[in-house]
Parts: sequence; structure tokens; C-alpha cells
Amino acid sequence: MESWTVDQVCNWLRQRNLGELIPKFREEEVSGAALLALNDRMVQQLAKKIGHQAVLMDLINKYHQQRNGLQSLTCYCGTASPKFTGATSGKNMKPFLARYKALQWTSSYALPDFPYDVKCILAEKKCPDHSMRIRIIEFLQADMTKYLKGSLYPNSQQYNIVVNALLQAYPFLDEDGNGFLLWKRALKDRFKYVRRPIEDDEQVLRNKCKFGHRRGQSRKSVSAENSPSDIQLRIEEEPVYVDGRVVDMHINWLKREYMKAQRNWEEVDNRMCVTTEVRRKMIGNKAPLKEILRLFPFLRCPYQLFREFQLLTHVDIYKKTVEILETYSENILSLHVVRSNPINIMLEENLKLHAEEDVLKSLKMTAACLLLPEVLGDDAALFAAVNKEVMVVTPLVKVKNPFNVNTCEFALCIEREELAQLDDCATALAALVAAFHVFEIPCPQGMRNTLTFLGS
Repeated sequence: MESWTVDQVCNWLRQRNLGELIPKFREEEVSGAALLALNDRMVQQLAKKIGHQAVLMDLINKYHQQRNGLQSLTCYCGTASPKFTGATSGKNMKPFLARYKALQWTSSYALPDFPYDVKCILAEKKCPDHSMRIRIIEFLQADMTKYLKGSLYPNSQQYNIVVNALLQAYPFLDEDGNGFLLWKRALKDRFKYVRRPIEDDEQVLRNKCKFGHRRGQSRKSVSAENSPSDIQLRIEEEPVYVDGRVVDMHINWLKREYMKAQRNWEEVDNRMCVTTEVRRKMIGNKAPLKEILRLFPFLRCPYQLFREFQLLTHVDIYKKTVEILETYSENILSLHVVRSNPINIMLEENLKLHAEEDVLKSLKMTAACLLLPEVLGDDAALFAAVNKEVMVVTPLVKVKNPFNVNTCEFALCIEREELAQLDDCATALAALVAAFHVFEIPCPQGMRNTLTFLGS
């Protein structure tokens, strides 16, 4: 085919019922070598109908696969060791060819030609609104399906290729470094939506059963009783794209579930993930905190607060806080500046009442937590209210009887109201850091050193 003249290419098009393209191919002088060098954008210029584009690209790709794929495979197997030759024979050949096919797809992908209105928004480097994001995702999904020859099941690598291509072409879509996760999740959800009509197809169900799926099976739920250190924050990627028509349904479900004593925590995680984009937009637009908590009451739960923080920063704030307290508690308590502090005095008195190593460690970590702002030169009144009324509107830890193992209480307060009850000082400190970040609350000047130290 590489040596074909323009006339031979035109005959090839005629044999494949693509005669309408012949005048354009003659005008552009597309020879055999030029035909094999066509990429997706060039094909779009030569053929205006999507059906012609799909057929033409499919024919070109098949020729490349037959010529390059088999030649490369033959060459590689011919020079390989006998051990490798045996490994790539028989049943092992299929996964080898599948990997090669994936690489071939990778090298040929190019972004589609978006509609005029979408191109105008992208050309102006404007962040698209919700409806425009939907249109972009729909075109990407349709384009991927074309590349996948009609398949609705891309693999993770192919999702990554498409999203990377989008963000490389339009870097401003990478919103605060979280754009990759947002667009990938949106694209995956679009494929799920398109696949939905075939989920009940009998052949699909038979294939699922063949590979171990049982009809009606449910995934194992996660107990809400786990301590934060035992909870695996199941964030696959970041937020989920969702049609605005179903947002209310998810929000209403979350509000009802919050009122229950026994909660379906796995479904809570799923629906909180689905509504992330809506929630982040509300917070970014400075919606009242009470309204955000009314719609998303699970943000009152430390577990969900930590999940949200991890989604935004990719940091397990609870684990990090515990490590900081364990590392620095002894050093903090040994500093001269805290010797006469009332917190340290209360600690010394209570240490005499206990002999258990775990209790002593817990008391010291509590004291180190409460003394941290003073050590760093911050205003302790902006950090915690110990046996006092809350006087500030910014996030603050409210503590009662911090060194009484039976009656101590920790709570996170925002705008002078309790947001969540907490189990210990480490959880309280982690929740405080997470609250500033999750709710996008400006850090008071008198708290900057502490939050910076904690890595906020």
C-alpha cells in the first residue's frame, strides 16, 4: 500500500464503498504513503461524515496492525531466547497480543474535533460550566468508543491516555491539580451510564456469572465502628461526575440515612463521592456552612471529613497527625516554655494517678496536642477551649476534663457550634486541620504556625 499512487488509493476507496471521498482525496493528493500517515484529525478533514471517518480509520488501523504487528512479533520472537519463544506460544500468545494491541491504540489516539461552541469556550480558556463539561465528556466517550471499535469497556490505561491528552491540550482544565481525577471519574461514569441499558441483557449476565459474579450479590459493607487508624479510605480517584437531575435524589438519601441508627456506610461513601463536585462548588461559592451541613450532614462525621480531606490533598490526615504527636510529644513536654503552663501542671498531677503505659502515653499526647500552639508561638485561644465556652467562629477544639480518662470529651466546633464529637486528641487535631481545608475557611493569623507545622 505504501507504493500506491493516488489512482490506486481511489480504487481502494471505491471497493470499500467510500467513493464519496474520492474527489477530496484527489484534491489533497493522498497517495498510499500519505494514506498510512493519516491521523484522526486529518481523516476528519477528508471525511465529514462520522460513519466514513470511523470506517476509514478502522481500515487504516487494521492495515497497520497486520503489517507492523505481525512483522514486529515475528522479528521479536525470531530473536528471542528459546525460553521466551515457548512462553509466547499457545495460550500465552493471547495476552501478549492484547498488550500489543493496547500499545497500538495508545500511539494512535488524538482528541476529537469538538463542536463549535465547545471550541469557543476552550479557546477562551474558560473553565466550562456543568452543562459544557457534560458535552465534553459525551464527545470523549463517543470518540473512545470509536477507537475501541464499539467496545464500552475501556481499561484504566486508556482512560489515562484520553484524560492526559485533554489536559495537555487544555492545561487550564486541570483545576488546582485535581483535574485529572475529576475528568477521569466523569469519563468512567459516562461509560457506566451508556452501558446501563445492556446490564440486564441475558448474554451480559451469563458472561458475568462465567467470571464469578452472582446475580443479586452485594459487596461487603464496612463497619462504622472501626477506629480511624483501621479505616481504609476507599477513594479510587476522586470525585464522581453526575447528572444534575439525580443530585437531589442522592442528597435526600444522605439526609434520611444520617437520621438512622444503623447506617449503610458503603452506600454513604458512594453517594458522598458522587456528589463531591456539587459540594465543592457550593463551598467554593461561599455557601453558608449551615446549608452545606443540612444537605451533606455526613460531613459532621470525622470519617467523612477525613475522606474529603484525602480526596483534596491525597493525605491521610489522621495517620499523619498521630505520627506527629507520637514523634514530638516527649520533646514538647520537655521544653522549658511549657513547664508552668496550666495544661502541663494538670498533666503532672494526673500522671501520678495511673500506671498503665497506654494511659500514660495517651495523657502525654493530649497535653502535647493542647500545648502545641504555645510552643509554636500561636494563640492557644484560637486552637482549643479547655473547660471553657467557645468564643471564636473559626474551627476550634472544645475539650472537657482532658486528663480524666472516664469523663474527657473532645468536640470540633465551627461558628461556635459543635460539628462533631471526637474520641481523642489525635482525632480532634486531625479534624481541626481537615475542617479548615475542607470548608475553605481562612486561617487566622494566630494559628498559621500550628497549621503549617501540621502540614495543612
